[in-house]
This record gives sequence, C-alpha cells and structure tokens, in this order.
Amino acid sequence: MINAHNPDRLRDALHAIPPDLSREMWVKAGMAFHAGGGSFEDFNHWSSLCNNYNAQDCQSTFRSFKILPGGVGVATLFGMARDYGWVEGNVGHQRQPAIPRPEPLGKPMPGISAVEVWDRCEAATNAHGYIAAKGAAGVPLNTLRVVPASETLRISGQSVAGFLMVPAFAPDGEMQSAQFIPPDGVGKKVNLPGATMKGATFTVGPNVGPAHLCEGIGAAWAVWQATGHRAVCCFGWGNVRRVAEAMREQDPNARLVLVPDMGKEQEAQKIAADVGAAVVVMPDGWSPNSDVADLARAEGGDALALLLENPIEPPKPVSNVHQLANFVDIEGRPKPPRWVIPGFIGHGVTVISGAHGVGKTTALLPLAMTAAGLHGDELLPCHWRHVVYITEDVEQVRRILAGIVGDLNISLDLIRERLHIVEAVRLDPTRVAAVGTTYRAQFNRTVQGVDVLPLVVLDTKSAVLALENENDNSEASYMMSALKQGFDGLPVWLIGHVAKPNVGRAEVAALSSRGASAIEGDANQTIFLVQEGERRYLLLGKTRFEPRWRELEITSFTSQTTEPDEFGNWEIVEMRWGIAAPAERSRKAATEQATEQRRKDDEARLRQDIRDAVDEAWLLGHPLNRAGIKSKIRRKKSEVVAMIENLLSERWLYEVDVPAKFRAVNSKKAFLVNLTTEEHEAVLAGSALPDSKLVIPDSWKKQAIPPVPDVDAQPSDSAGEEA
Repeated sequence: MINAHNPDRLRDALHAIPPDLSREMWVKAGMAFHAGGGSFEDFNHWSSLCNNYNAQDCQSTFRSFKILPGGVGVATLFGMARDYGWVEGNVGHQRQPAIPRPEPLGKPMPGISAVEVWDRCEAATNAHGYIAAKGAAGVPLNTLRVVPASETLRISGQSVAGFLMVPAFAPDGEMQSAQFIPPDGVGKKVNLPGATMKGATFTVGPNVGPAHLCEGIGAAWAVWQATGHRAVCCFGWGNVRRVAEAMREQDPNARLVLVPDMGKEQEAQKIAADVGAAVVVMPDGWSPNSDVADLARAEGGDALALLLENPIEPPKPVSNVHQLANFVDIEGRPKPPRWVIPGFIGHGVTVISGAHGVGKTTALLPLAMTAAGLHGDELLPCHWRHVVYITEDVEQVRRILAGIVGDLNISLDLIRERLHIVEAVRLDPTRVAAVGTTYRAQFNRTVQGVDVLPLVVLDTKSAVLALENENDNSEASYMMSALKQGFDGLPVWLIGHVAKPNVGRAEVAALSSRGASAIEGDANQTIFLVQEGERRYLLLGKTRFEPRWRELEITSFTSQTTEPDEFGNWEIVEMRWGIAAPAERSRKAATEQATEQRRKDDEARLRQDIRDAVDEAWLLGHPLNRAGIKSKIRRKKSEVVAMIENLLSERWLYEVDVPAKFRAVNSKKAFLVNLTTEEHEAVLAGSALPDSKLVIPDSWKKQAIPPVPDVDAQPSDSAGEEA
C-alpha cells in the first residue's frame, strides 16, 4: 500500500532533482516519488523538462512502478533531493532548491530563453555544414539561425557555437524553445534546457494545404523540396502524436500525413487511426531510423514525391449502426441553402448544359470567378472559395482571364491564389473522384468555424469523365455516385451539352441535358445556357431550394491586344468573355414581349405579302380585287380582309373603280393597286395618283364587238363598168 506523503513536499523534492539524469537514476527517482504517493501528472511534468522526453515511455514506465518490501522507498527521493541542495523544512516555507522549479512551459534561466539566444545568433546560409549534408540548399532560411563562434552557451556540457538553431514554436506562434544541430550533422542534437519541446513545431513551406508531420528537420526539408507542400518538424517522434492531435482539434478537416522514420510504422498507424491521418511508409530494405531525407539523397526527389503521393489512407470509422438508422434531429427551424452563387447555385453536383457554340466557357469561367470572390455585385458570396477549373482548352481560359484582368482591374496574384486551372484528362469516374480528397485538403478554408469548400468545375464532362455510352442510365448513375462519394460534399459543376439546341428561353421546361436521364435525375441542380438573338441567359431547371432568381443574363465583352506568336510575329489576339447578372426583365415579361414581337413580325409579313401580290398582278396586267387577294394569300381569311382594310386606310393600297359600261364581269367592280413610297407620300399630301395607275387594263374591260358586213349591198356602177 502506498504511504501517501504531503504532495507539496513530494513535488518540492522531485523538482529539486534535475530531470536530465541517466535512465537508471530517472527510474529510481520516479519509483521513490511513486512510493510516496506522487501522481503521474507531477512525474510527467517533471520528466517533460528533459531533452529526450518521450511521453509514451514516461507513461508506461510510471505504470510499471510497484511498492515492494525492501524496494525503493520515498526516503530515496528525499535523499536524492538533498544531494542537489534541497533544504528540508515546513511546506510552504522559503526553500533554496538546487535548480528553480520550472513553469508549465519551462522557464529557462536568465539569458538562455529561446528569443534571447535567437537575438544573439547569425542568419543561416546554405553554406552551413548540416544544410549542405542534407542536400537542403534552397530551403527557406529566414527562420533559421547559426550560433556565432563567440557564444558561450553550453548545453549538456558542450558548446553549441556553430550549431544550426531551429526555433520551436508553440501553437500560438510564440517561440517556446529551440533545437541545436552540430555543423557536421554527426553529433547529437540538443534542445534548449529549461524550455519544453512539448507540442512545439517548426513548419517548412506554406502554412496551408496538406501537412506532413516529420520527426526531424531533415525529413521536413526533403518533403518540402519534393512536393512544395507544408512539412512540419515535430522535434522527435514522441512529439508527433501531440502535434497531430492539436492540429486535428484545430482543423477537423485538415489533411494530415505522418512521415515516420523506418521502424516506427506501427506506432504511426496507431496515431493515424486515432487522429484520422494518412501514413507514408518507407520502402523495404532500409535500415532502422532511416528517413525520407535518406531516400531523397539516394534515389532523388522524384522517387520521394511518388512515395508521398501514395500514402496509406486512414481506415474509415466502422459504425455498428445501420446506415438507414442514422436519424436526423428535427430542429423546427429552416436552414438557408448553402450557396455557391448566392440566390442561384447551391452546393452539390450541378449539371450545366448549353448548345454547341453558345459560349459555355466564356460565361461559366467568369461565373466561377464570382464564386472565388474575384468580381461581382449582387452575386458576390459572403466569403470567397477556391475554384479548381478543369478545362479542355487551356489557351481559351488564358485569353478569357487576360481580358477580365485588364477590364475589371483584378490583381493577377489574387487570381493565382484563388483560381487553379487544370488541363483536362479523360479518366474513369472513380479515378476522377479520387482527387476530391486532395482538393479538400489543399483548398478548404475555415471561416468562423465553417468550412468554405473549394468549387470544382469540369468543363466539359465528356473531356474528363470516360463513359462508354453516355446514354446508358447505369453508367450515368455510376458516374454521379462516384462523384458524390469521391468529392464528399464539395460543390461540383458538370458542364455539358443540351439535347435540343434550338429551344428558347420561354420553353425552359422542354430543355434537357444530352445523355442518360440519370445525369439530371441524380444531380442536385440543373442549369441551361441558351441564346436569344444577341443575348445569352442561364436558366434554372431542377432545383432543391427556392432561388432568388430563376435566370441570369450574360453580358458579353470583348477586347483586343497584340502579342507575338511562337515565331515572334506580332498578331492581334481577341479576348471574349461574359459576365452574369440577374436579368433586367422577368421571364414572363420577356415571354410577353417575345410574343408581341412575333405578332408584329407576322403582321409585317402579311402586309408585305399582300402588297407584293397586288403589285405583281398589276404589272402582269391582271390586277386583283379583294376576292383575288383572299384566294392568293394562304392565311386566315379574316386576317387578310382586316389587313386589306388597314392598307387601304393607310393609303398603301388604292381601289380603282371600273365603270359598269367597261366591266367584263359584273362582279369585278374594282381592282387594287399598290403605291410606291413616293406615291404614298404624294397622296398623303393631297396629290392625285398618276394616270398610269388608274388605267383599266384590257383584262378587266368588255371586248369590243366587230362590225357585221352588209351582204345585200350592190356593187357600184363604176365597178360594174370596169368588170
């Protein structure tokens, strides 16, 4: 049974003993502390001040302590403490321990805090022996220092002059400690005494995207050189779990990849399973404690990059609950849709279709840039998101971007930060969807605790998704399922073609995407790009929410520049793009206007048909009357009659009366003539028609009866005489 002593007295005695002991003496001190009833928390805190502290080893060692007759007792603790200057006395009274009791993060002695040592050090260069030995020339040097030759600081009995100083940062960004590495890279790395490394990290590369957690700085450099991605030095394997847990707590969706040294794969797998991380495993045949830096030096950066591209993914958590027994809580209050384009396009898989030549890329690339917060008014989102735009025509995308940059004065650096262009490669849908994990890890943003997921645009779906038969519903369902599972909630736009290219804006219900019906059926939303005259519109089809707008109008823009071609010859380059905005007119108003315009166009055609028929018949000498026009024009008789009356009242037609004495047929009392523009204006001014237009043609006159000769008449006398 443990003989519990005053806990304050036990802690005082323990902290009088420096933790940087041999393992044998460290265990002995721990056993004595345990025998007196000391807690693991106090023992662990004291042990963490040691340079070679290992949390797992500390815990397992403390658990192994037993109270045995004749074994190590609490008196041993007090004896060791007195050897280091501890003064026995009443608890709480002033004492003079051999070393000061550290604060929770380790309070170094005056003059040797991390920041103070940093200030006395020199800037690091690629010439430092350790950097050269690791083949790390070109790594960021702005946060590295070298201890000058004049420095008197000694750690564990040795001078650290000339050592590379790697700062160790706390999660809040403060420098909490430092590691010192000898120039030759052969000697032992040492940590700043009295300043704990617990939870400390040093990051190489950008502080976004996937995080590769490495044991040492050399491995972190190698990872960054091979991938350009974030690499985190954890200052010892015992710190990796702590760092991984902290990063996972800070960002539940972060892409974490553990990069253990050879021989630590099993421990890495346990950590990965607990925190949801992937693991990169060194190839077989390497000796224990070899790391990825050794691999890169031996086989090259490409070999390491390939290894890092294929980590072992964490197993998905297994639930004993049936998938259809996960009941959703009913909150009683509605939630607004999650918008990509506010009021118009929501999250999920959206199928956007348009006819050939309608300009899908010129309209949809700028709209995707609106999702990235690069331009827009009413459509601009509250928070921008990264956009991955996969295109089959990279050069067209470059021209569009060049035009927009110049016209809207958008920073090119801002576009590079938020818009990521990928050249299309046609792959199996499952292979395409597998990249969703990379996009989420690299481009997810967290704003006020909310994930702002990247938008992925496939322009076009046929250029990216390999289907044997796009009209096969089973293939289409397989494709849509693969995208939804692989992209796992990322908003995706699938750009394709419409089945009927000539359907207009007013007939949106008749629009459909080309291919199997399952593509639209499994989509969260469908949109159609149509053209009417010189205008283009994005029309909403299927939605699972109530939009603010049912359509957007695309305003087209063009600009020109002169650039050299591949041979150095200057050539005019035209740039064309379209900007979407809510339509000025509603679809109902547009439909009514279109209907009215069609009516006017139809009326104009009828007017012209009647005038042409009248003119042609008059020129041929067989003018038409009203009945003749009705039989000549293939339209409703009532419409023809009404139009004849309009043309007569407007003085474009004139009705010429045929007097009864001249009529060939009594029913043909009058015929019609068409007036030219000059004749029409003259008549309106009060002039008479030219006589030529009033002449009654022979076809409308009675035929003259020839005179009958007098058969009874006698020849004249003179004639007889001559005979």
